[in-house]
Amino acid sequence: MGTSIRMAEELSFQDWLETILEAEDNYEEKAREIEEKNRDSDGFQTHTNFHGTPDDPHQVRLRVTQSEPHRPEVDKQAVRQLHHRVKREKSSIPAKKFDFDTNLEIVLDVAERYYEALQCEIVSPKNSVM
Repeated sequence: MGTSIRMAEELSFQDWLETILEAEDNYEEKAREIEEKNRDSDGFQTHTNFHGTPDDPHQVRLRVTQSEPHRPEVDKQAVRQLHHRVKREKSSIPAKKFDFDTNLEIVLDVAERYYEALQCEIVSPKNSVM
């Protein structure tokens, strides 16, 4: 996640997906550990590349320029990686029985929890088309 925004914008959807799937060993476990440290100490843990506080988190602003819905393609290997990642994050969830969007939502939810614990957040400007 230390990649520049310009570089990240040039990646395909599959590249973005693979980056998220490979970024941390287990978002859920790491988020729980960080939240516990933040509760039990005077300070708080932040992302190594960004500085933020609970009152002023590091923000990444995303602007969606596409007005039409887009269904990106991902190869079968990426789908298998996604299923594996869902099982690693939430072992009780039958990833293969859910569609791609549901599985991706599960992974993105735990990744968001992880980054919020590190005082980071993604902000979508109001004028973005979503």
